[in-house]
Amino acid sequence: MAWTPRRARLWLVAAAAAAWLPVLGVPFRGWLDFSAFFAAGQLVFSPAIMDLAAVARLQLSQGLPITPFVYPAGVALLYAPLAGLPYGLAALLHAGLMFALLLASAILGAALTGLPTRWAVLGTLAWAPAAAGVISGQNPSAALLLVVLAAWALARGHDGRAGLAVGLLAYKPQLAAPMLGLLLLRTRWSALLAAGAVIVLHYLAGLLATGGQLDWPLSWLQTVEAYQEADFLANGWQAISLPALGTYLELVTGLPGLALVGYLVGIAIVLACLPALRRLPTVDAVALAAAIGLLVSPHAWVYDATLLLPALGVLAARAARRGWPWRDRWWLAIAYGIALLWSSGGFVGLTAMPLLVLVMPIAILERGPFRPSTPGA
Repeated sequence: MAWTPRRARLWLVAAAAAAWLPVLGVPFRGWLDFSAFFAAGQLVFSPAIMDLAAVARLQLSQGLPITPFVYPAGVALLYAPLAGLPYGLAALLHAGLMFALLLASAILGAALTGLPTRWAVLGTLAWAPAAAGVISGQNPSAALLLVVLAAWALARGHDGRAGLAVGLLAYKPQLAAPMLGLLLLRTRWSALLAAGAVIVLHYLAGLLATGGQLDWPLSWLQTVEAYQEADFLANGWQAISLPALGTYLELVTGLPGLALVGYLVGIAIVLACLPALRRLPTVDAVALAAAIGLLVSPHAWVYDATLLLPALGVLAARAARRGWPWRDRWWLAIAYGIALLWSSGGFVGLTAMPLLVLVMPIAILERGPFRPSTPGA
């Protein structure tokens, strides 16, 4: 048998070590994207948060990496306490917090799916996009925990708590949208109402963060639009969603319509998933919603694939119930291998992650090559 539990554990440990090894060099690279959040925390209570030039000038004056802040304005409030600390210490504390949130997601996810906690934690640590999110100074660990909390609350009939988690997830609107759609499809009206109330609070937080700028959402959209082309040219090789990949390819090849093709294919898959989103068990449906949300997102980089972990947990739990057939073992091994090699895209101009994002909903739906097989070695 190629995949014994001992061998699987060794491979996952090796994958985790490789995924987290780049953390050693992060301090020498200015803690990467954390610079954007640190600068935003310093500019809080000012419209300058939404000003790309103002953020860049502040970073330049402090010798920090030039990284634009393109989140909704209210997110800056969360970083204001860290912005009062020395930069290196703040970045280290942020990385520690994101790592803790990642572990919390794994532990709670294990309880939801029925996986042994030790395997869920190891599988989470071995998932390279999750490591990339923590290491790069980003915050997808927070998004993952909110998705898992939403699944936990929905599975237990706590719709208000589920809505609270989904509403908080709107700090990244493209990630919250599919979860809101799931609540609508399953007619969880109380959850939708709670999520709507929290989204209103996002607006009020942005109002506070910008010093009272009533139209800050418009300024935020203008900031995103102004930075989009430069972002895709510099970082588009990390694209994992079909529209984002199409946009990047349009820019580097000059061929028009590729982003539109990405949207059309993604939307077709979403439409095909609608019946399953209604009928699947709650946890499976949340995992599917998170996966298709990544598929059609207008902007999704490698670290956002942290949100594929619920889908991987669901697939692993199904495989365990079936006695770990060989196809399930190899599919998961291939998925982890593709994720681990994402950084090679920096040399070739693309990663294989969009392919993984494309097939994940198909795997959850158990269509085509992902139909259940009988147990075997």
